Amino acid sequence: MEIQDFGEKIGGAKKDLWKERGLSVEDLLDMNDAEKNKLINKDNIWKKPNYHEMVENGLSVRVAYFIKTIRDAIPTKPTFLRYSLSQEEIEEKLENYINFVSDLKDAAMSLSTEDEVLNFYDNYISKYIIREDSYSYYVDVISSAKEFMNNRLLSASHIKNFRQIDNEIRRKQFCYTNDEKVLANFDIFVYDKEKVQFDKESDGRICMKLRNKYSIYFLYPEGELSNPSNWEDNTIFILQGRHIIKNNLESIDEAEKFILDNYKSKNTEKVTKEKRKRAFIPKQLEHITRIGEDYRKGKNITGEDMMNTFNFKGGEFGNWLNENDRQQSLNYGYDALLDLSKALSISPTDISLDNRLSIAFGSRGSGNARAHYEPDREVINLTKMKGAGSLAHEWGHALDDIIGKQLGLNGFITENYNSSTLPEIIKDIVDNMKYKMVSGTEIIQKQVEECEKQINKTKNLINTFFPEEHLTKEQIKIKDELIQNLVDNAEKSSETLFDYIRKGIGNKEIDELSDLRKKTVGKVISKDDRINIAYLQNSITSKKHQIGKEERIKTDFYKNSIAFDNLYSKEDHGYWQSTIEMFARSFACYVSDKLGYKSDYLCGHANLALGFATNNKGELELIKAFPEGEERTKINEKIDKLIDFLKEKNILHEYKQQEINDDYDYNYA
Repeated sequence: MEIQDFGEKIGGAKKDLWKERGLSVEDLLDMNDAEKNKLINKDNIWKKPNYHEMVENGLSVRVAYFIKTIRDAIPTKPTFLRYSLSQEEIEEKLENYINFVSDLKDAAMSLSTEDEVLNFYDNYISKYIIREDSYSYYVDVISSAKEFMNNRLLSASHIKNFRQIDNEIRRKQFCYTNDEKVLANFDIFVYDKEKVQFDKESDGRICMKLRNKYSIYFLYPEGELSNPSNWEDNTIFILQGRHIIKNNLESIDEAEKFILDNYKSKNTEKVTKEKRKRAFIPKQLEHITRIGEDYRKGKNITGEDMMNTFNFKGGEFGNWLNENDRQQSLNYGYDALLDLSKALSISPTDISLDNRLSIAFGSRGSGNARAHYEPDREVINLTKMKGAGSLAHEWGHALDDIIGKQLGLNGFITENYNSSTLPEIIKDIVDNMKYKMVSGTEIIQKQVEECEKQINKTKNLINTFFPEEHLTKEQIKIKDELIQNLVDNAEKSSETLFDYIRKGIGNKEIDELSDLRKKTVGKVISKDDRINIAYLQNSITSKKHQIGKEERIKTDFYKNSIAFDNLYSKEDHGYWQSTIEMFARSFACYVSDKLGYKSDYLCGHANLALGFATNNKGELELIKAFPEGEERTKINEKIDKLIDFLKEKNILHEYKQQEINDDYDYNYA
């Protein structure tokens, strides 16, 4: 019997159908509200063209750049100026936006000549315009294009000549080849002795005045180039900025060759030095090992079993999964999810998080991702056997997201951990993932060094008020003693800091230093400077009080996660150090620790976020983007409290052994 999808149809936007052709109105039928909000945007309707390829295929650079300006001017996504729109009005706006962008895409991408560009406004844009009269500068826009046809788009589409476009192409080096980008840094001129004048200026420099059609260049050649006899008429010379780098070349082609031969290699070398970040792909598990209770007793699991045991909303398989793959996925998934319920000590039916969660096997690919969670559809997808090892991680995402929604948040709980509506335990989890309190010899030494730096900073400032040439040796000795007294009495003076700031009383050391400056330099220390010294003195007290106390610093887990962002690429900036991803990795480690036995399909990747980076000594250092040691223990304790909190709120329920062994009918054949 063929293994089929089970439960409710998960659905979702079929990106594989529209990612090349662009999103259309018909695609809205497969989307829920969250997906519409996320996916209806310019990039999905009008995929960014390959302008270089268009030019290489013969399209004018001017036409390609015009197409770019039109696309860039279109609003990134539909916006709604009124918040009281009905669902029907919102749907209409979304459809209007898709139609508007699609129409402009078809019109712009059909352009082939520069004349068509000059006529684009009249031929295409004008149909959206309403004019009160032909003389009016201001126009209105038809209702279906309201809020999409903006001033930027009108301006970009209405051009009379290519002067501005040409300037922007040059400035941005649009569709320039590598050679053209190098040549753009230089100017090439014809040397016409009738238009050049050499003069000697008052400072002895030779000025070469070069007249062209629009202006005069003032150049200052050096060495042999400053002698007019070394210049041949009607030859070519090269400028880089105002610096002449070569003259007496026979042709422009020879000049360009000289530039490319001498300067291109430097640019190429610069490019090759830039390091590209690579994607992190965890190693696929060679064997999927599980040591634990035999839940299935040799039975193959069906979709109905998944529904009955875990209360999933739905489940689906990729079309390319054969029957054996589907059966393996069900069996592995079933065992792993029961292990998860045991590790968390929650009812198996809670795995679906109140019948909201769906599961998919190899049907919802996402780039190189071995597995991923879709918050819009609330579904975990595991990509065939490559997804093995990530189920706990993705379920952690689902918990983070769905619990957040149940608590009334707009997004994941860890993303909103500072919300006043969240329980303190959420903040505790995030805080323990990112920070820790430390003490010990190294910390004390660091604190002592910080205190000494503050003392030296204070001393150095005070010394600036006493130039040594104004002081005798005896006066220098007195000054140094007064400064040391100021340091030694910092704590006592801190008690009267505010009196000194408000009334100028209570700091004998600063007053004595000011009096000494009056005697030696002839001026007292100004009021503002005295107050500044008082603040620095107070900082010495603060630094002294810090010595021996615990300090709050970043955890190794957080520092290594930041390091991973520098090592590996991901679609979103700060992916590895984000609270969402750090929680999912922490949660997978938590499940692995709580379970106490090997369950590869569930959490085989929990401890595999490993990479190498070069440390300050130039040595390779192993980086682990998951919690370890005492940091891991503390995070586990906080997640324990989160699970207990969710049970208290009746969101999760206590695990009972008979739910699996006694009450479930396996229907053995």
